Amino acid sequence: MTTDIIAGPFLTAVRQAWDRARATLIVPREFTLTELAAGAGSLSAEVTDSTGTRFGFRVPLPAAARWEGKAQGGEGTPEHWALWSVIIPLMEELETDGGRRFAPDADGVRWVTA
Repeated sequence: MTTDIIAGPFLTAVRQAWDRARATLIVPREFTLTELAAGAGSLSAEVTDSTGTRFGFRVPLPAAARWEGKAQGGEGTPEHWALWSVIIPLMEELETDGGRRFAPDADGVRWVTA
C-alpha cells in the first residue's frame, strides 16, 4: 500500500519557517537555505554556512491525511512539522561543529542525515 504525500505545503512551510527563524538563536545569520526539494516521499534541504561549506538534511514527509483539517500554525500542521522536524534538528547538528563531524560526499555536501 502506498501513502499519498502532498509536498507543496511542507516545502512552503520550511521556507517560511526558515525565513522567520533566520538571524535568531534558532538559525544564526551565517547560514543560508540554498536548496529545498521533495521527492520519493522525503524532503531534502541544503544549507551553506559563511565559509561556503554545504550541509544537507533529509527527512521523510508525513502522509497528507495526517495533516487534513489542522489549524494553521498549531501542533500537527506543516508549519509545526517544518520547525520541529527539519529546522531545529538540522541546526542542532550544525551547532555541534558539523563541518568537522560530517564528511562531504562526491558533490561536496555534508549530509547530516542519510
